[in-house]
Formats: sequence, structure tokens, C-alpha cells
Amino acid sequence: MAEHEPLPLLRDALDRCLDALCATAVRSDDRAGWLSWDLDVDGGPRRMLGGRASLYDGDAGMAWALATLANATEREDLADLATGAARNVGDAGHAGLLAGQAGLLAGQAGIALAQYRAGQPSQGLPVPTSFAGADLSNGLAGLLLAQVRMGRCGQATIDAVDLLQANAYKTPMGVCWPESEGPDGRPLCGLAHGNSGIALALAEAAAAYPPCAPQAVELAVEALRWESAWFDPLLGGWPDLRTEPPSYPALWCHGAAGIAVVRLRLLGLPASLGLPVNILRAEAEAAVVACGSDLTRVLGSGSIPPTGLTLCHGIGGALEALTLAHDLWKVVPHLAAAREFAAAAVAGLDEDPLAWPGGVRAAGSTGLFVGVAGVALILARLIDPGKISSPALLL
Repeated sequence: MAEHEPLPLLRDALDRCLDALCATAVRSDDRAGWLSWDLDVDGGPRRMLGGRASLYDGDAGMAWALATLANATEREDLADLATGAARNVGDAGHAGLLAGQAGLLAGQAGIALAQYRAGQPSQGLPVPTSFAGADLSNGLAGLLLAQVRMGRCGQATIDAVDLLQANAYKTPMGVCWPESEGPDGRPLCGLAHGNSGIALALAEAAAAYPPCAPQAVELAVEALRWESAWFDPLLGGWPDLRTEPPSYPALWCHGAAGIAVVRLRLLGLPASLGLPVNILRAEAEAAVVACGSDLTRVLGSGSIPPTGLTLCHGIGGALEALTLAHDLWKVVPHLAAAREFAAAAVAGLDEDPLAWPGGVRAAGSTGLFVGVAGVALILARLIDPGKISSPALLL
């Protein structure tokens, strides 16, 4: 744990992150972009390229992050860069890189949300006409959540819920959606590619757009029931079903951190929706404990994980789970512990945030979910949760 007061360390680290994001921007007229890692067939970093559009690790994510950080820090240079990035991803050729992908993290819905967040004209959300996957990253759940975040629910929302229901795989323990991320199309637990992300989008759509509520809530409850069946009380978590035997990580993408933030968010939605509140609270508490235990184990070893503080693959997801638990339950020790964990991690890192380990196991990443932009959001949240919304939920 940190030997000094955590807040000064976190403020200094945040300032360095923001300066690094500004220094690495590639500007052309009124547009801005950043380099990101191009990965090889095994997922390893190969070379850095410009022109990636996605919310996950491209310029759309930079627009979303910088617009959010600009509001929290009142730095006009960040607002200008956010506008430039939103304009950049609005280019027909740039956005066309994601043509045919509706999802939030890797598709067109993410570009539209980033433009909306940065106050720029949006290219519009794709219209669901056929089933091309269910998950938050690439599929219909991501489109649903973008509709909610942008206040654009309507007939397209009903159509998306219809498609999710028509393609749900019914089992005795609930419903799931086989995905390409899993071995042999196996359905998955978790937020990025699994049932948590789909249940979150369905419940949020139900709360935002009552005409779809009965169908969406019923489907969300069944999706949560399927995921609940995978909880292991002895290991205190949910399995990453991509591996055999499965691991039980505390990550945002696959594991307890993403599952925690979904349960905490659902507990904050109107009780009239009919979600299983007692089960959600029990699972949220178990997931938050798993995150705290994982942070203790990782940082107690004296070494920073190879994926750093990043949101998707690093300890950032677990830090955000503790912060959200503080937001909802007003348990001050959760926030205090998250600050101590983050300060201990920062104290062991290089002065230059661009040298910090990234979500693709290489330094230099700036993107929202795998790099410095996401880390900056997490640090800003830890410093003052009241000024910045959850990056883990794209609020």
C-alpha cells in the first residue's frame, strides 16, 4: 500500500496522464487522432498505427474520454481535443472501417456515442435488421446501451430486444447467447462478451423506454439467472469460460469486476422493473469482495500486473467496482481502499504514463479501455467521484 497520502499521488499521476494524452495527439486542421497498437494473430502487439476508429482502443474512445475529463477538470485543451477526435471519427472513410458492426466497443454505436458525448453531430445509430451477435462489444447489447445513453430509444429498441429474444438459447438455468469469443461458440459470463453486458443493456433499455420493458426485463432476469448458476462460492467468483480449466479473474471484461459494476448499476435502477434485488445485492457484495481480494493479492506481491491500471484487462476494473460500491452504498472504506490500492500502483510506475504497462501487454497505449485515457478516467473518479461518471458503464 502507499506510504504517503494517496490523493496527492493520484492528482499528480492524473496531471501526467492528461499531459501525455495532449502531447501524443496527431493533429490535422480541426481533427485529432492517436496511434494505437496493431495486434498479430496471437493478440500480441506488432506495430503502432493511426486511424483506428473504435470506442474500445481508437479515436472514438479518446473523444469520449477527453470530453468526460474536460468537464471534470475544466481544461479547455482537453475539450478541444475531444472535439477534434469526434470530427476525425466522423469522416466517412474512418467510420467506414467499422461498417457492418453495430456494437458499442468495436462498432458504429461506439462512434455515435463518442460524437454525442463530445457535442458533435452524430453519424446516427445503426438500425438492427438482422442478428449479428448479442454482446456489448460487437453486438445488439452494445447498440441498445448506446440508444439509452444517447436518449434515442424507439422502434429500433423494440426491434433489438425482439432479435435478442429470438436468438436466445434457452437452458434449464436461464438464457444465454453463444458467442465467437468462446470456444466452439460457447456462451460466456461477464460484461464485454457475456451475459452481464447483455442483461445490463436489456435492463437499461427497459428503464429508459417503457414500451419494451416487459419483454426486456423478463429476458434480462433469465440472462442473470444463467450467469448466477456459474458462481462458485468456494472460489468467490465467476469463471472465464474461454479457458479450460476456467480461471476466475476479477477483470472488467471477463470476471468479477465487470459483474460487480453491472449488479451495482442494476441495483440503482427503479425497483418497479422487477429485477431480483436480493440476488443482485448478494452477487454485488460477493463480486466487490472478489475485487478487493484480487487487488490485495496483486499489489501485495510488490509488482504491477503486465496490463497495468487499464480498465479492460488491468486492475482499473476492480478499482472502479470499489468506487461504484462506495457511490451506491456510501461505504467510505471502499473508496479509501481503492485510493490506497491505486496510489500503491502509481508509486511503483515510471514517471511517464506512456511507459506504463497497457492492456495489450505493451507500453504506449492511449486508448479508453487499454491505455492512458481510461487510466486517467479512473484516477479522476478516485479523486472526486462526484465530478465524473463511471467509465466502466460509459455513464
